[in-house]
Amino acid sequence: MRIRSATIGLGLLLTLPRPLPGQSSPALYPHDTMNTWGAWGAEDERGAANYIRPKDIVAAARLIRTGRTFSLAAPLDNTGPVYPGRLTPHHTMVATGADVLANPATTAPGRVHFADDYIYMPLQGSTQWDALSHAWYDGKLYNGFSPAAIRSAPGGGGATRLGIQNVKDRMVGRGVLIDIVRFKGGDLPPGTGITRADIEGALARQNVQVRQGDIVLLRTGVLPSWYASRDAAFRQNFFRPQTGILKDVIPWIKERRVAGVAADNIALERMPNPDDPRNVVPLHGNILRDLGVYIGEIWWLEELADDCAADGRYEFFLCAQPLNITGAVGSPINPIAIK
Repeated sequence: MRIRSATIGLGLLLTLPRPLPGQSSPALYPHDTMNTWGAWGAEDERGAANYIRPKDIVAAARLIRTGRTFSLAAPLDNTGPVYPGRLTPHHTMVATGADVLANPATTAPGRVHFADDYIYMPLQGSTQWDALSHAWYDGKLYNGFSPAAIRSAPGGGGATRLGIQNVKDRMVGRGVLIDIVRFKGGDLPPGTGITRADIEGALARQNVQVRQGDIVLLRTGVLPSWYASRDAAFRQNFFRPQTGILKDVIPWIKERRVAGVAADNIALERMPNPDDPRNVVPLHGNILRDLGVYIGEIWWLEELADDCAADGRYEFFLCAQPLNITGAVGSPINPIAIK
């Protein structure tokens, strides 16, 4: 059953629209304009995570004043949401207390019993980071590496270049929340395009600046709307259209030299892309492939946003390291903001 489900999911993913081979898309910025390749050497596999320096982490630690902590992870269970074509996480118990109680012959005074469980899921099936090996175009990954470096092999395979393990100790430092929902005065209509002007306006109203090496969190309100809905049709189709960033945010990301950008939606960018709906999430190409900036998706930002609005502080210490999965093109995480 699991194998059949996985096959169906992959089939759905592969049938999503793609641009025609060899076509350039107006949804993308020109590569030469956005390119940061070689900034840390021809063999670099960490990309914009290199912007996070030890002194930046020390400075970010000084933002901790009250010890209030906020988990920014959505529940990891079979309710989703996930990008269309991916399975929702499946959590399975293989040894339970009920099993033991049902067989009294296995119990004896002082005997220790155990519960045990498994999880089967896409590595990008919950709150997560995309690795730099996750997306590319025109036959090149970040820093010019070939997509042939991402391999399938009996018993495993994976990204031999740009795997998520390259930043297992890097995605920690200063986090900045940009609350677009509050800036706009309430819930955004589905499919709202978030512009550079929106981001800069929200930052000005929040009286906070984005600096080199920061991890930017963008509150769009998409994820809470999904959880609040009891309508099955909405839950299946809430991703089209979906609120997210537009193309003019890409130069802002480059200029600010951020390490990562995460949002409480399913793909960071607006879906479908307004410039070329056939090209699925094309800004992933500019952000991951051209800039080497990490993309975070499906982050839960509600309690943190309320706290930032209450105390007026939209900067905090953020721990958001991926799992150390060799060759993975993404990783689930439980990001923690500390104020």
